[in-house]
Amino acid sequence: MRNIYQVKTRHQLSTKVMPPQRLPRVPWLVLGLLAAVLWVLAACGGNEAPTPAPTATPEPTAAIAAPPPAEETLPAVVEETVAAPAVLATPTVSELTVVENDSDCSIDYDIDLAGYQDLKLKMGCAVGPSNNDPVGINEFGNGPDYNRFMLWFGGEQQIYVLFPDQTWQSYRDTWDESQPEFSCNPSNVAPASPPLPRRGFGKLWCSVENLQQQLGTIDREERLCQHVVAQPFEQGRMVACFEDATIRYFRLLNDGTWDLEIVQ
Repeated sequence: MRNIYQVKTRHQLSTKVMPPQRLPRVPWLVLGLLAAVLWVLAACGGNEAPTPAPTATPEPTAAIAAPPPAEETLPAVVEETVAAPAVLATPTVSELTVVENDSDCSIDYDIDLAGYQDLKLKMGCAVGPSNNDPVGINEFGNGPDYNRFMLWFGGEQQIYVLFPDQTWQSYRDTWDESQPEFSCNPSNVAPASPPLPRRGFGKLWCSVENLQQQLGTIDREERLCQHVVAQPFEQGRMVACFEDATIRYFRLLNDGTWDLEIVQ
C-alpha cells in the first residue's frame, strides 16, 4: 500500500497543472474608458473604419475670377481743391517815350531824354543817335539857382558857354596838361577852385574878353556829370546831365539860345 501511494503521489506531482502566470493589474479607470469607446464604436456601425467619399474630378472650366475681397470702408476724405495758378502774362518792357514820338520820326529819342516834357514839340525829330561822351560842368555866379554855366564836351573838345542872357557860344578847348592849372588870378588871392575856374574852363575865362565880367567867379568845383545823354535834334541839341537824384536837361537851340529844366 505504501508503495502504491507513493507512486500515485509522484504521478500526481508529474501531471499537476501549473497555475497561469499572473498578468499585471490594469487600473479600473482605464478599463472603464476602454469599455466606453467600444460601446460608441458599436453604436456607429461596428468596428469598420470610415471610408472617405471619393472626390469627383472637376471638368476643366474657364477660370472664374475670384471676387475681390471686401475692402474696408474708410471715412470719406474731402480734399481741398487748389486752383492752379494763372499763367502770368509775359511783361512787355517798352521804352518810356512821349506821345509825339509815335509819329513820323525815323530816329527814336533816347530813353533818358523822355523825362523832358513835350520833347518833340520843342525839339522836333532826332537827327542822329545819342551818345554818352563825358561832359564836364561848372556853375558860375551865386547859387543855388544858377543861370550861367560852362559845359565841356569831351568827345568834341569843345566848351559851351551859357550866358545869363540865355544865349550860348562854343569855343575850342585848347588847354593841355603842360599848361598851368590856373591861367590867371585877377583877384590876387591864393589860387584855388573855387573861387577860380581852372584847366580849360579857367583858360577860356581868362582869355575871352569880358567873360569874367559876364560870368563872375564860381562857388562849386568843376566836375563830370555822373551820367550823360546828348542827342542832336532838328531844333538843336539836348543834353541830360545826371547828378545824384537830379537831372538837368540843357536845351541848346540852333538859334543860339538855351534853357534849362531840372527834374528831381
